[in-house]
Amino acid sequence: MSRGAALIWVLIALILGVVVWFTTPRTVLPSASTQFLPDFSPAQVSQIEIAWPSGEAARLSKSDSRWILQSQSAKDAAPPATASASPPWPAESSRVQGLLRLIAEAHGGDDARAMPTAIFLTLTRESGDPIRLAIDPNTLGGTGRVARLTTDGRVQSVASVDEQFVRALDASALESWRSKDLLFWPPEATTAFDSRAGTTTIELAKSGGAWIMHAPIAIKADTGTIEGSLLLLSKSGIDRFLPASTPHEDSWNEPARIIRLASRSNAAASRRDIEQTIEVGPAIDASSRMVRLTARDLSVNSILWGPEVAIMNNATLEAIPASPSAFISRITLDLPAADIASIEIDSADQHTIIKRTPGGTFGEADATIRDLLRLLGESPASQIRILESPAAPLPAANTDSIRIRALGAKSEPLGDFTLKPASVASKVSGAPAVPAIEVIDRSVARSVPWQRPADFLATIRAIKPL
Repeated sequence: MSRGAALIWVLIALILGVVVWFTTPRTVLPSASTQFLPDFSPAQVSQIEIAWPSGEAARLSKSDSRWILQSQSAKDAAPPATASASPPWPAESSRVQGLLRLIAEAHGGDDARAMPTAIFLTLTRESGDPIRLAIDPNTLGGTGRVARLTTDGRVQSVASVDEQFVRALDASALESWRSKDLLFWPPEATTAFDSRAGTTTIELAKSGGAWIMHAPIAIKADTGTIEGSLLLLSKSGIDRFLPASTPHEDSWNEPARIIRLASRSNAAASRRDIEQTIEVGPAIDASSRMVRLTARDLSVNSILWGPEVAIMNNATLEAIPASPSAFISRITLDLPAADIASIEIDSADQHTIIKRTPGGTFGEADATIRDLLRLLGESPASQIRILESPAAPLPAANTDSIRIRALGAKSEPLGDFTLKPASVASKVSGAPAVPAIEVIDRSVARSVPWQRPADFLATIRAIKPL
């Protein structure tokens, strides 16, 4: 046989061998490690109960999208009729979800050693029987053991887990499970914001996506200030909780300030309004204050979590404005300039009405009127103050002030303002005051920085009617 023919036969043999290898059925050996809880889904767990050998116990209950933690000390564990638990408090969701994930990923083993002591874990599910686990608190070689128990307490299966899982369930680590957040929902989900400090009250509510101040006066609120305050609270947290044995409840008779935040829960199972309260207590030192935190379900007037007393950074609380003027909209006239059909101008010596022409302009006074509309509808005030009483009508002898009335297409009033020259303090230390125009709108005076305010008001007074 020639060398070429031999190579061909070798190649054919190799091809046939490959075909046989791929088409021959093989015996699949069973895995040495099977899933510990094949019927377990973390998403189905609605409650987790933990019981330690010392007699301490804790419960994690799912409420909407939050996990609420409530613990019970060893001295209160029995009898149940006299047991007293710590106030409920939101847990770190990542800790709870991580624990459930580790349970779901556990694989069975054959370690049949006895557990002289055990941490008992009961998982209540939305459907199906509860799952009861026993965890050996003693680890060996970086691993721990967990056993699934039957209803009568017999061991059904055993699994090996990482020792971090066991450490996470240590009673001393329970404190780290509690969330230190101040705001337990996204800032944009907030529907109301109230502040009370002494006799000063601020009441703000969101309506149709816009914020409105209801107290101390009814007026459009400044969205930027409110959203900035809510964002600060959502990014901040307490430093630490105070132990239940601390005599903190007698540390103040009346809070120095009370901040209330409300949110509407639109969970699939229920819809409810939640109100969270931050009561500001006495200072601990130059940088820390005591606070008392509580949340209530307003629909049934019941406590959801708290009250808990904690320590937090005073700078966060001081950054939340306590003055009502800080929450008032810095823009005087909150509507498009195109909605204004005419302007009435009253000064000490004349009354003028300027109407918008069919072409959309204000005739010869168009440039001046558009600057006036920019002042009222676009320029933010740098200083706002609330007047003790609404502004009185313009005095006839007051030559420095001008009264402006904005009217709509049907001569409906859109705004009534008094304008006069003013000044505001410079933000640069030692610099002279900044010229401004003070715009008085009912009970609010806004000072808007403006170049040569007296000259601008004189130009407005000089406008002749069309």
